[in-house]
Amino acid sequence: MSSTIRPTGLLSQSSPAKPTGPNQILGSSPTRHVQGPTYNNPIYALRNTSGLYNAVAKQIEDMKLEALANLDYPETITRQIEEWSKNHKYLDTDGNELRVAIVGEILGMASGTIIRAHGNHYARDIDNFKPIDDKTKVKDTIAIGIPSAATTTMYNTCYNQNICAGQIVAHNADEDKRKGVFPIVKNWTKSSLEGREQHDIMTLHMLPNRRPEAPVVAVETLVTPGPEDIKLGAFYEPDLLPDFGGDYFNLVKAKLVQQDVRDVNSNLVPPWKIYDALKPGTLILALVSLHCFCMVDASRKEPKDRRARI
Repeated sequence: MSSTIRPTGLLSQSSPAKPTGPNQILGSSPTRHVQGPTYNNPIYALRNTSGLYNAVAKQIEDMKLEALANLDYPETITRQIEEWSKNHKYLDTDGNELRVAIVGEILGMASGTIIRAHGNHYARDIDNFKPIDDKTKVKDTIAIGIPSAATTTMYNTCYNQNICAGQIVAHNADEDKRKGVFPIVKNWTKSSLEGREQHDIMTLHMLPNRRPEAPVVAVETLVTPGPEDIKLGAFYEPDLLPDFGGDYFNLVKAKLVQQDVRDVNSNLVPPWKIYDALKPGTLILALVSLHCFCMVDASRKEPKDRRARI
């Protein structure tokens, strides 16, 4: 999945928060970093008792076909296969690229969240080291789960999201089986407990709206950007990230790009502040598109088994 992330801000009032539109859901994040749901933190109970969870779930319900929880495959989602690559993308009932809202709580690294300067880039081993250069595609990964201390309504909303994503994977698996093809599949969803069939974690990959990486040509960049310089698509120097530097990076022209990540007031969150804005425990609303990338796995012996789906 590629996604546009909209995190929530701090919920300071004790009365129910009232979302004002599909791109603004009020919520809360813990005051300290956590590695996963921590029910001892009072903010989770406040989300429940204040009515926030039910208000968010109602908003998702009202979004109808614009929220993944309200969809079914293949009734309200259409698959399109690219002829040359065999990659899949998914369309809405009007034939446009499907872009739908999902909601969930950010989980920790143990569940798959990776937010750092080198993202999910794999540099291989010391004998075949591959640093990040201007052409490397670097993506942050966010794992979201059912919010801590969720109400029944919120739980069902998140469960329905995962069910819909699972329908797509299951449909493709049945099709592959009929064709005698057995690819390695990396699912969009997974279970937080080994051996449990019910999936409660969804994985998102953060990408810019149009391009997965900054351009490799000279562009105007902001060395010390002020608040007025934070604009969608703006370019910044990579060393603004607190964990940038060292042999892992071999950049010449590539820059940081401002992604569509917003706080509760719809203000853009610059890349160097994402670490705190999207910390584990944060409740987010994300606008996502669905993709299945098919790649050849040369390590598998039989040609029909060499296609991996991610």
